[in-house]
This record gives sequence, structure tokens and C-alpha cells, in this order.
Amino acid sequence: MSAKGGARGVHSGRGGKTRGKSTSRSAKAGVLFPVGRMDRYLRMSTHHYRIGSGAPVYLAAVIEYLTAEILELAGNAARDNKKARVTPRHILLAVANDEELHHLLKNVTIASGGVLPQIHPELLMKKRGSKAKSVFDFGQKTPAAVPVPKKPKTPAEKKQLPAVKKPVVKKAALTPKPNAAVSKGKTISGKSILGEKKLFLGQKLTVVKADLTEITADALVHPTNSTYAMAGEVGSALEKVGGRAFVEEVAKLRAAQSLDISGAAICPAHNLPAKYVIHVNSPSWGGANAVSNLEKCIKNCLALADEKNITSIAIPSVSSGRAGFPKQIAAETILRTISHYFVSVMASSLKQIYFVLFDQESVEVYVTELNRLEPDQ
Repeated sequence: MSAKGGARGVHSGRGGKTRGKSTSRSAKAGVLFPVGRMDRYLRMSTHHYRIGSGAPVYLAAVIEYLTAEILELAGNAARDNKKARVTPRHILLAVANDEELHHLLKNVTIASGGVLPQIHPELLMKKRGSKAKSVFDFGQKTPAAVPVPKKPKTPAEKKQLPAVKKPVVKKAALTPKPNAAVSKGKTISGKSILGEKKLFLGQKLTVVKADLTEITADALVHPTNSTYAMAGEVGSALEKVGGRAFVEEVAKLRAAQSLDISGAAICPAHNLPAKYVIHVNSPSWGGANAVSNLEKCIKNCLALADEKNITSIAIPSVSSGRAGFPKQIAAETILRTISHYFVSVMASSLKQIYFVLFDQESVEVYVTELNRLEPDQ
């Protein structure tokens, strides 16, 4: 009798070998994408080149990684927009908000993905008093004004009127640069605004040199660690002004759960000029994921503020103190993350973000990075 089957190399009753179950190259390489199909397409498009056995495996692994990365970011965009299904719009937002993917797919058009929201400040109507005045008024016809002829002045009247010179107005004063981060002489909570920029959706980014407990906002951000420690300069100031009631709220958070890296938690603010205090576990400098962890930290902080319908938030120099982040890298990362966040969520309750700094060096760094920030990112 001959054997019904078996592994490769097992002899049958007739003296031959039976063929066992074949294993695909994708299974051998541990990838999901088909290695054989990649090999076939490579030979079809590059028929005059020699193709090694590892080339289709490498190509399948790279495409699988890119697909997983885009799918993860698109899923996050769908979740932020409270959708259960990933659409081409979410894929477009995921690619546009990632610097490397945007550079890779800059010449790719995603069908039904729409466009990134971008409204020039010149096209927005400005409110004056209670009525909004627009440059164009369609549908209303105003009667043409009939010119009234003026009587010629007599030589005696001409002598009585003194010659008045028209003031010379500089052209630069009539056409200011939009969204320029410059000081306008305004104040917030008695402190001078040192830099300000308005994003395309209306959110304002403002730089102020002050103590965090002196700024009136809906929420104050407290950079801390996994145990909600109040040891830093910001934590010590919050503990001093907030008093025992605020310390008890922090103790409740500490007993409930610990903060992961880049995590955020919120509690009521007692005796402080704010409704809430958002505690964030700010990452430290060093390692391959330092910048990405800081981005997640800021995103979690803004997302938590949106959950509470917070309109204004005051952020100190996160991760640039004891955490060891270079101030320029920290400022550039935080500003870029905030700008990308408002593009991805499309609708946010946040309208005002204060960067509350206590030293002149940090102020200069944030004002410089605010000038470099592109409002249409």
C-alpha cells in the first residue's frame, strides 16, 4: 500500500517520494503581503535586471509597514472625528499631518479625500460693533450718487483759507504682514503680550512672560511625572496658590491611576485663576522617541481640553526644564504639533493658547519659532 501523504522526503510504498504541503514565501518571511506577487511584478517591470531572492521580501515588508503606519494614523483621525469607519478623508489628513509621509506622497492625489482647510485672513469678515461688514454686498443696489456742483471760490475766500499739506502715509503701514508674531502693545492679566499669531481657523497663539498662576484661563497645564509630583517650579507655584483643596484633588488623581509617558489627566483648580489644571507626564530628552513622545503629550493635553469644552489654555515650557529638552527643539515641536492638531480635528473648542514663560531666553525662542511657524500647516 502506498502512503496517503506525509512531509517532504517521506517514501511511498512504490519507492517514490510524496510531496508535502508547500509553504509560501510570505509565511517564511513572516509578512502578510504576498512575496510571490511582488516578485512577479518586479520581473515584469524590470525584466533586464537581475533580481535577488531577498528583493521581493524586502519590498513586501516595506509596503506592509507603510500601509500599517497610514492605517494607524487614519484610524486616529477617524477616532478624533468620532467616526467608526476610516474614509479617504481620514487618510488624507493622516498623510498631510505626518511630515515624512507628506514628503513621500506629495505628488499623490487621494480620491474623495478633499483638501486641507485653508482660509486666507483677507477673506474673513471683520466684526465692527454688532454687525459684520463684508467687502462685497451682493443683492443690494444702491442708487448712484449725483455729484453736486461746487461753487467756485472767490479770490478773497482763497486768501483766507490756509494751505494744508496732506500727511504722507507709508505704504507699509497700510498693508501689514498677516499673522505676524509681533508685539502689539496688548496685555493679558496685566502682562504684556510679547508675541502673537493667529492660525487659519481663528485660534490665537500668544507668548507671555509671567508666572503661570497669574494668567486667567480656563485651564492651566502642569508638567509632572507619573506620580503627579509638585516638585518643579510650576508645581510648587500651583501648590502654593491652590492650597490644601488643590493638593487633595491631586492626591485623588494619584490614588486613581498613575500617568504614563505623554499621558494627561485633569482635575478642578481651587484658588487658581482657572477652572481646571491639566497634568501631563512630560517626556525627557534622550532616546529615539523623545520628540514623538512630546508630540503625543501635547496632543493628549489638547484632546483632553476639547473633551471639557475648554476655550483657553495656558501652557508653560513643557519638557525644556528638568526634562532636558533643548528649548528650540521643544518650542518648535510644540508649536508644530498644535498647528497640526487643529487641522486634524477640524472642530475644536480651543480658541486661545497662552505660552507662559518665566525667563527671557525661553521668550525669545518661542517668539522666533512663532515667526517661523506656517499658519497653513
